[in-house]
Amino acid sequence: MKPPLHAVWLAPLHGRLRKPPALFLDFDGTLAPIAPRPDTVRLDAEGRRLIRTLSRLAPVAIISGRAVKDLRARVGLTRLTYVGNHGLEIDGIGFRYRMKGARRWRRRLREILHRIRSRLDVIPGVLIEDKQVTASVHFRLVKGRARRTVARRFVACVKPYVERGRMRLRRGKAVWEIRPPVAWDKGRAVLWILNRPAFRGRWPMYIGDDDTDQDAFRRIRGRGVGISVGPGRARGAARYAIDGPAQVRRLLTWVAAQLSGSRAADEDAASSAVRTIMVAMNSRRFYTNFTHLP
Repeated sequence: MKPPLHAVWLAPLHGRLRKPPALFLDFDGTLAPIAPRPDTVRLDAEGRRLIRTLSRLAPVAIISGRAVKDLRARVGLTRLTYVGNHGLEIDGIGFRYRMKGARRWRRRLREILHRIRSRLDVIPGVLIEDKQVTASVHFRLVKGRARRTVARRFVACVKPYVERGRMRLRRGKAVWEIRPPVAWDKGRAVLWILNRPAFRGRWPMYIGDDDTDQDAFRRIRGRGVGISVGPGRARGAARYAIDGPAQVRRLLTWVAAQLSGSRAADEDAASSAVRTIMVAMNSRRFYTNFTHLP
């Protein structure tokens, strides 16, 4: 039988929470399950209540490869810091960051996307997402051998730009990410945010499921806690590994209870969510395969 959640690695985490944290939370695959179509994903009402509660207890940044405008609409909360396009866009309370040279890069990105669409639009299941600063080419819905055709055509389109250093390419979960050729990522974005007034002096807890989150895990090692998300997922540079969005929600509910000093962070707002999951955690039926690798 797998050990209960609180018996594995919440004890050392509890000790860290005695000092004020800052929470950095990936969106797709972490706060919300990954869907075949990215335009169908939204944070549900229970998730919003939980994040709202946490934001009253600690500064919260939601991080994504999505554009900030899209991310904010799908989370549906104010008083948070939103980090879009893998850190190239940041909107916080009283601070803002945008990539330098965005207009010039935008012209090049349109050119790249025109080439890609001319080769891939005819293949069923390909989704091309233009996020203004970056772009994503999703192939999760592409069937069977057609994936090889997609890969071959996509590589032919972007290879000249990659070889000349005119763009960067990164592979995600059934997606290719097209980025500007700049030395900036989620990890650098986290360090930049930690120097803003609301976050300054706090230790970072970062939870994410994507390979791009590894950049952040590496940057915060020695000063914070990284938690990798996904069934059977290797932790990489993260200190801990956790199964999926359902377990993330349970963990964050526990964090809210610890930060509030009671089982409910706010009796009028989201106390029922905290109490419900805390009761489950204290029962013998609540088991999960959290993994701690020292």
